[in-house]
Amino acid sequence: GINAEYGQTDITQVLLPLPGYDVVLPDNCCREFFEEVLQGDGMSLEDFKGSLGKEFNVSGAYRNVVFKPTEFEFDIIKYNDENEKLISTDMDRILEKKFERLEKGDRTAVRLQFTLPKSCYATMLLREIRRHDGL
Repeated sequence: GINAEYGQTDITQVLLPLPGYDVVLPDNCCREFFEEVLQGDGMSLEDFKGSLGKEFNVSGAYRNVVFKPTEFEFDIIKYNDENEKLISTDMDRILEKKFERLEKGDRTAVRLQFTLPKSCYATMLLREIRRHDGL
């Protein structure tokens, strides 16, 4: 199996190639897939070297399939009114307004705070969190 051949691999170490003239694709099903898709459009991997014009002169890149957020924090917030302010805003901080939150209420919210690198989207993280039962 894969683990026996390559050792234990963390999913965050897996890269997805974005085809281009600087990207070296492995000689496996990944390369075959890209070649098949490009061939369906009358193209080849060589076309990324600019033979079809400058709009196809693409260097490519490697992207991680999965990123783990850093500086991840959460709070459970209880509240009553759906229009109630649940977090302090940047303007509150600038004006040095004290933000007080009640510790009880009939409704529950979760406040998340985290950092993601460029080209990662918080909406994707939230979608994955919501996939779990109980949310």
